[in-house]
Amino acid sequence: MADPTDLNLDAPSDLQDIPELAMQLIPPPEGTYPDKNTLLAAVQAHGKAHGYNVVVKSSSTPTEKKPGRTAKVWLRCDRGGHYRPRNGLTEETRKRRRTSRLMDCPFMLVAAGSPGIWTLTVLNPTHNHGPIIEKPRQVPHHKVRKGQLPAIPYDWPHDATFTPYTTALVIIDMQKDFCSPGGYLEYQGYDISAAQALIPKLQRLLHSFRSAGFPVYHTREGHRPDLSTLSSRESFRSRNNATGLGIGSQGPMGRLLIRGEMGHDTVDELYPLVGEPVIDKPGRGAFAHTDFELILHNKGIKNLVIAGVTTDVCVSTTMREANDRGFDCVLLDDASAASEASLHVSTVESVKMEGGIFGSVAKLEDVIQAVDSFKSVTMKKLAPQLTG
Repeated sequence: MADPTDLNLDAPSDLQDIPELAMQLIPPPEGTYPDKNTLLAAVQAHGKAHGYNVVVKSSSTPTEKKPGRTAKVWLRCDRGGHYRPRNGLTEETRKRRRTSRLMDCPFMLVAAGSPGIWTLTVLNPTHNHGPIIEKPRQVPHHKVRKGQLPAIPYDWPHDATFTPYTTALVIIDMQKDFCSPGGYLEYQGYDISAAQALIPKLQRLLHSFRSAGFPVYHTREGHRPDLSTLSSRESFRSRNNATGLGIGSQGPMGRLLIRGEMGHDTVDELYPLVGEPVIDKPGRGAFAHTDFELILHNKGIKNLVIAGVTTDVCVSTTMREANDRGFDCVLLDDASAASEASLHVSTVESVKMEGGIFGSVAKLEDVIQAVDSFKSVTMKKLAPQLTG
């Protein structure tokens, strides 16, 4: 019997086949995960990134009668269409109950584990169809109030105060150490392609905010050259990787995550303009051990648009710190990135919990449209004065 709490249980696919296009659909790598939800999120993110959608087809859990049973979840590709009726029910009834089993695509995974460790095994890596792409979602139309932009789970900001006098853009840690080859993140063993892909998006975002007169702030993570801001635990943690290199180690762009070094600086494409404050922070959050809160309060800023890297670490930490200090934050889902897709997805979902526990989540285009709209209205109001 399938567990109704599993993600996307027999969910209808939000993906669409690409006809006449042949490519190998790569299965997710086998491995271990800390818990079931993390595993499911990683598998689903991998599938969508490689052209297919993964759903939970069935699961088994320990019971009082069988306490020694290993918890398992069977995962299938949702490509199919022929349902096998069971228990005497008709095909249509099975579809309505959403518990029938697809038989067309042979792709199959199994996840098994216990609290603390879940293992993913690929039973059949093959598909009998081509790749698929996301089709546009039909979002119920609702009118967004003046002074807000569309976001989830609430239109943002909550009090409709989207103006340059109350709202600022915060670009988190788009530094060479996180976004360029030979930087700190590569020495940690992570792929930087997701961070690099953000650069052209953030260029558009910056141009929009700057041209409309909205304040912009940049953050950089890094430590003093004498390492007086680096704790012994953080020094140990940063070297706990295959290279043995961490904060303060010598790299191609200077000492890793050290202020004043080339790698610590913002990438050239997103470099701060004169007058745009740069917040140098020794940790993940932009408020801990900095004057960022004072700067924002002196400017009258209470709404923060947050983007950058990495979603699960510095972006999330800064958003949570801001939330506890009374700021209304919106995270740009497609203008932030993590080293692993599953971590990005999980972090974004956590923001939306409990009606927006840490803020709201929006798309890049919606934010740019809101900024450009504000600029357009403002210019119309100023036109008679400029003409005069």
